[in-house]
Amino acid sequence: MPILALPNLDLYHELHGPPDAPPLVLLHGATETFQVSWKRLIEPLSGRFRVIGIDMRGHGRSTNPAGALDLRQMADDVADGLEALGMPTAHICGFSGGASTALFFGLRHPHRARSLVLISNNFARDEARLKGDFWSPDAIRQRDPLWLHGMAAWHAVPAETLLGWWEAEDQLRPDFTPAELAALQMPVLVVGGDRDPVVPLDQTIRLFRALPNGQLAILPGVGHGAPHRAADWLDALLGNFIDGVEAKPPLEGDTI
Repeated sequence: MPILALPNLDLYHELHGPPDAPPLVLLHGATETFQVSWKRLIEPLSGRFRVIGIDMRGHGRSTNPAGALDLRQMADDVADGLEALGMPTAHICGFSGGASTALFFGLRHPHRARSLVLISNNFARDEARLKGDFWSPDAIRQRDPLWLHGMAAWHAVPAETLLGWWEAEDQLRPDFTPAELAALQMPVLVVGGDRDPVVPLDQTIRLFRALPNGQLAILPGVGHGAPHRAADWLDALLGNFIDGVEAKPPLEGDTI
């Protein structure tokens, strides 16, 4: 089993695509796994990139000795994983909770990120999660029983445990200011759906406007599950964006 024995956890990972292709880390959404979030994109993306798929701590086949989730620590896990794989830099792409982790990666490990791709990403508290029952197992059982059933199949820990970790993590996550986001000097592609009930469209646009080297893509008619429902669009967007980054000379101080 492809497990990286890191100092703070055992991290499950998968490698796809040519070893000499540009490295692309794919980070899954909260309560999902690499295979669940990215199954429709693994094959097309691995045709042009070295895809590094990770089950973040506490998800899938990765352990979580901390017994809690902190996006700062999860971003550090990704950096430690890349170090163990002998990859000094990579393009970092995340969806939803994985995009929030990618955002922290860019802020904590800026010289290791060739670029960031943030899909359906919150940088401030949103109305959906502020309602109080967003992570409630009972509420999810009523509004989306398939999600709860999936969690039971995907993870070693009970769904209630994983949801409790994410609910507690919500209290730790800061609302980033425009000045803090302006520290992200690497190329960043921000992707949002214009029907996303979790990440309001105006927040996606405000995130893009705060970035000094950002690009914006709004997917028409798409809600929160872009990797599941708009895979063809994402394949084209990621390919064109990363190809463009790779074609440019690195910024001063980069180690690419």
